[in-house]
Amino acid sequence: MHQLVRHLQFAREKWLTGYEGLSDEDARRRLGDANAPSWMVGHLAYFEQLTWCQLAQGKTVEPTLERFGFGEPGTTPPLAEVMAAWEAVIPICDDYLVTLSDEDIGTYLKWSNGKPFWDDIGTTILRHTWHYWYHLGEMQALRSALGHQNLGPYIGSMRSLKNG
Repeated sequence: MHQLVRHLQFAREKWLTGYEGLSDEDARRRLGDANAPSWMVGHLAYFEQLTWCQLAQGKTVEPTLERFGFGEPGTTPPLAEVMAAWEAVIPICDDYLVTLSDEDIGTYLKWSNGKPFWDDIGTTILRHTWHYWYHLGEMQALRSALGHQNLGPYIGSMRSLKNG
């Protein structure tokens, strides 16, 4: 598996730990203009699906994720609903991602009109990776503001990245 894909999978794994012990009630809370943690799940699933399912494979796994795209209004969906959508999308994304070679990393996915996607595949993987880290930090800050204690370490053990 390409090292960039391993890093994306590691970021997903660490992002998931940020949701451990989070109630649906708190996952649906917004503080000011901040996104609700449950919205973040749908948002990340939307971008994974757009890139690795729709553009790369011509598949739409969860059509309801469109409501979490860039610029869409912040909402407070049930955590179980969006987590189930995320869990349905990720294996389909990985079906594609695990096939990537060094040569593939510098190529571009294409929109339905034939125009190339914004960045090459390697840069797009990095964007997704950093997107997870951004929302993990945002979510942990919200949890802290809600009074949650003993939140896990931001990154924690990197054993799975080394041995993956």
